[in-house]
Amino acid sequence: MLEDHGVTPTTPWSHRSVDLLLPTLPLPFSAPPPPEPPDRSELLVLMVPFDGVRGLLPPGAVRDSVIVDATNAFSGPGAPRELDGRGSSELVAEWYPGARIVKSLNTMHFETLAVAGTEPGREGSQRLAHFVAGDDGKAKEIVAGVVTDLGFAPVDTGPLHSGGILQQPGGPLFNRSLTEAQALAWISH
Repeated sequence: MLEDHGVTPTTPWSHRSVDLLLPTLPLPFSAPPPPEPPDRSELLVLMVPFDGVRGLLPPGAVRDSVIVDATNAFSGPGAPRELDGRGSSELVAEWYPGARIVKSLNTMHFETLAVAGTEPGREGSQRLAHFVAGDDGKAKEIVAGVVTDLGFAPVDTGPLHSGGILQQPGGPLFNRSLTEAQALAWISH
């Protein structure tokens, strides 16, 4: 059945990584050139492995852009990476100076993320929370709007350092599905 369909593998890193894979595949595969990144974007969402973030984007192209850091730093399967008391998003901010970094969209398992925002019967304070942390208030407002548009409740966890640490692997909010009411109660204690 698969033989009847062409499959086009792609990666966000490079066309060469796909070229190395092609000769090992038994089916008729093709690899188009990767899409050209935009010269400028107002909002970018990083949803790649944390180790692929540094150098992924041209720093000049993201200056003044809002970057949602949805990555998670692991040292192995399920093991949070030791960052010497720093938040992973602080490193992202160093790698992309001038970008407006917001930590969000990283605490919820992808299967929950895919359906929970549109789950019937979840309205108001019963919507699931997505956390937002950052040092730029306007950038956090923009990301909160995206979270709301996805059907979730944005909950501000504070500045990039302290709020980001709450959200990253090993933090108390990582991989916890909380309603808006539960999240606000947790934040206020």
